[in-house]
Amino acid sequence: MVTVESEHAAAATGLDLTAGPEGAVHEGLPVQCLRVVSAVAPALEHALQQAPAGCARSLGRGVDPDADSVILVLERGQALRGPVAAEGPGSLEALGERAADWQGRHPASQLPVSDGYRRGVLQQQMRERADAVAEQLDIAARTVLDAELQHQGLYRFEDLPLAGSYWRSVRLYPEGAGLADLVVPPAPVPAFWQLARIALAVVVDADGQPDVARYRALLAGYNARRPLSAIERGAAPTLLRLAALDDWLSALENGADGATERQRLAALQAEAARLQGVWVRAAA
Repeated sequence: MVTVESEHAAAATGLDLTAGPEGAVHEGLPVQCLRVVSAVAPALEHALQQAPAGCARSLGRGVDPDADSVILVLERGQALRGPVAAEGPGSLEALGERAADWQGRHPASQLPVSDGYRRGVLQQQMRERADAVAEQLDIAARTVLDAELQHQGLYRFEDLPLAGSYWRSVRLYPEGAGLADLVVPPAPVPAFWQLARIALAVVVDADGQPDVARYRALLAGYNARRPLSAIERGAAPTLLRLAALDDWLSALENGADGATERQRLAALQAEAARLQGVWVRAAA
């Protein structure tokens, strides 16, 4: 998956798209423009057609025959303006249900089989990205990074259920908080990765402290639709930390100092033992 500039997406889809402060805009509302290879597009578009309210809808599509790809324009939703509601169609429990439903609609089997770069894609990508920014870090930041890379290197996620795509953000739609910013990775990723991304956005505060009650609500909705395996519950804290590392690396790649994201990751590292107990018990 590759994000597409609004001008290119507009030309391909025929939609009136402009550039806004957060990216592309259609009729005054944020949208996501992405390119997917033609072999992936039919299953992904079918899943988007079936997605319930609270997941981004497809607003338009175009074809780029020179690149053998399809360009999609999806709703993106507005930025959250406060905590996610405890009840209702935009609640934490509803977010968990939507996350589980999406993974049932677009599983790993929907991606074409290819050689190499398969399982372990998350860890491989993170290490490559970390190597690219490591030289710009001071000693304290490098210590946090090295500790996380060492921790992540202790785990292999080959046995986890896999997904073909995931939503990486939570944003606000008319019916409340919903899933946004779709990612189709170059290879299947652990299905729980999506829940880790969502939890980091709405359950863990800026200081790296998880709200146990809010996590339980998110997990209850997810588990009701797609019961979590024991191995997923055990991997949950590690994937949460990986999501925090993902955010830190993204900040550095975008030219920010990443101090807030680094501190959040460091806090999650310090809370490792307590997190393991919270997440495992919550999923039981």
